[in-house]
Amino acid sequence: MASSPSRSPLPPAEIADRLRAQFGEDVRSAEEVHGHMTVAVNPERYREIAAFLRDDPDLGFDFFDFLTVVDFRPKGRGFDVVTHLYATRHNHHVRLKVECPAEDPRCPSLSDLWPGANWHEREAWELFGVVFDGHPHLVKLVLPEQFEGHPLRKDFALMTREAKPWPGAVEGEEIEE
Repeated sequence: MASSPSRSPLPPAEIADRLRAQFGEDVRSAEEVHGHMTVAVNPERYREIAAFLRDDPDLGFDFFDFLTVVDFRPKGRGFDVVTHLYATRHNHHVRLKVECPAEDPRCPSLSDLWPGANWHEREAWELFGVVFDGHPHLVKLVLPEQFEGHPLRKDFALMTREAKPWPGAVEGEEIEE
């Protein structure tokens, strides 16, 4: 028989309140999205906040679920590194967001806090070009060594679009006939 979580999950707002109480203005924003707290934090405190989320017994985020990057450069911003953590004993979730500059995007590594972050950070570096400071072995994971560029950046020229223009409309725009 599967074991149940030892405690009930904290409400998302309480997770944000605890982070604000501990880190103040370094918690830039917090909002509940689909039942999970999403917290934007200052990059200088990202590692410290992540370690707090892992080590605080009431929070106990012991599982690194995923890390991804969002390219906001077409909208005049840089990149957001988004990390999703889960507490297996408490059954609650949190997402950390860190804004990185458009030029020379960098973010602290969490690979020593959660070994599962290692490959996620390597993949994000390889495909988006975000450097994870302190990562032990930032080398290509998916693409061949000779590949140049970061194919998930919005300004990356896709060969299929170079050979033939994209016939589709931008999502949300009506197609005139």
